[in-house]
Amino acid sequence: MINKFILDVIIEIPKESKVKYEYDRKTKQIKIDRVLYGANVYPQNYGFIPETLDWDGDELDVLVYAQQSFNPGTLVPTRILGAMEMIDDGETDTKLIGVIAVDPRFANKTSLQDLPEHTLKEIKNFFETYKLLQNKKVIVKGFKDLAWANKEYLECVNLMKKYGKLSKDDFLKKMQREHPEKYKV
Repeated sequence: MINKFILDVIIEIPKESKVKYEYDRKTKQIKIDRVLYGANVYPQNYGFIPETLDWDGDELDVLVYAQQSFNPGTLVPTRILGAMEMIDDGETDTKLIGVIAVDPRFANKTSLQDLPEHTLKEIKNFFETYKLLQNKKVIVKGFKDLAWANKEYLECVNLMKKYGKLSKDDFLKKMQREHPEKYKV
């Protein structure tokens, strides 16, 4: 099966970085949010899809599987393979997972099953543990297929169209009232 679900992802955090960069929609800049509290490093390049809004009030996150580390601010064409459903400190915080779409080494990767099983275990372990020293709870609910990831992407495009002008705090307050199911641990 040919997977043509390719999206442009703006990298925030290079693979193997301890620095948590985050895009600020208001200033349109990537800024340093924090340095990770523990010994963890990001297992893959990490970024976001412009013009999307996830339930945590930030753009929809994407892990980009590649052999290289990419600089913050770099636009990477990414073939989406699936997603990881996650609750981060009480907020739904989905991570799409994909591969760099312009590297022939990954042309045969069309679903999460095509990635090494251990890579998915590393990603899950990273997100389950990277905030422990901050006393924040992260629950990885599991990996989802391409159809689920596409539905999540479209939902986040709609959220941005409807609520993208709200501040993050106002968005979260409104969504917690209207969609409490998205804000449970």
